[in-house]
Amino acid sequence: MAKFCGNCGAQLDDGDKVCGQCGTPVNGNAGTVPGLKVVDPEKKKKMAKRIKGIVALVIVVALAITGVKVYLSFTGTNGLVRKVMTAYEDYDVDSLVALSSDMYYYFDSDDYVDEYFEDAVGKYIDNFESSVGHSYKLTYEVDEIYDLSKRKQEEIFKSIGYQFPDFDVDTISKIAVANVKVTAKQGSKSVNKTVKITMSKEGKGWKLLYLE
Repeated sequence: MAKFCGNCGAQLDDGDKVCGQCGTPVNGNAGTVPGLKVVDPEKKKKMAKRIKGIVALVIVVALAITGVKVYLSFTGTNGLVRKVMTAYEDYDVDSLVALSSDMYYYFDSDDYVDEYFEDAVGKYIDNFESSVGHSYKLTYEVDEIYDLSKRKQEEIFKSIGYQFPDFDVDTISKIAVANVKVTAKQGSKSVNKTVKITMSKEGKGWKLLYLE
């Protein structure tokens, strides 16, 4: 007749003095086998649940961090740099104009802002084509993004006030700069240029101030 452990229910073999599953003495064997560690099945279950909980927490934290990084890459200064460089690669002047600061709406000429960005991007394209040819591939890497010092901001505000007297510079709460390394490559030829993107925080969003 089969015997079972009264503690965990595991099947026992004839002659067993302790349960091989949980270490509980069989029948009247109150002692334990020397060197045999008795494991409380309840504690074992609790430990397993605790480990699973820790693993789940680590996964949740990792996903949260990844989600934050992805979110930040599409918002703020990072998001604006991404949009500017996409328009830059496609020579999409209309998108650059749409991303630009409100100060450009205060210029007398309607064509000024279009011409400004055409020249800003065009000079790099001319250089790339003369250096590596016309069928090049563009890649870019953001070297750094930093906030301008108060002194540098004041210099820009003075320049804006002189060039766009009707624009209220107080609408700009912060100015940041991104230095972007752009590489044009065709075959074995390649050339690098650093594009300077100056951004202004106007209201709750960031806008393109200068592209150099």
